[in-house]
Amino acid sequence: MRFRRDRLFWYVIIGLIVIGIVSQLRQLLIPVVVLGTIFLLYKFPPHRWKRSSGQWSSRKHRAKKAKFRVIDGSGREDNDNDTPRYH
Repeated sequence: MRFRRDRLFWYVIIGLIVIGIVSQLRQLLIPVVVLGTIFLLYKFPPHRWKRSSGQWSSRKHRAKKAKFRVIDGSGREDNDNDTPRYH
């Protein structure tokens, strides 16, 4: 007799655990779906949000860069190794 009561007790406990897990999953379902949707939209955006490559092809070409030239000024001479000048 006691064996049947113990078995019934454990069945009730396991049933309550299953009900608790299912109810918790139902509460977590909406945030998981929302975050999953946001992640998928970020990873695979719709075609209307993608940038077309045609925009960049109509861009103007850059001007050729000039070579770097040093202009001799009237500053300090190279052989002046004294203490540095302060402003």
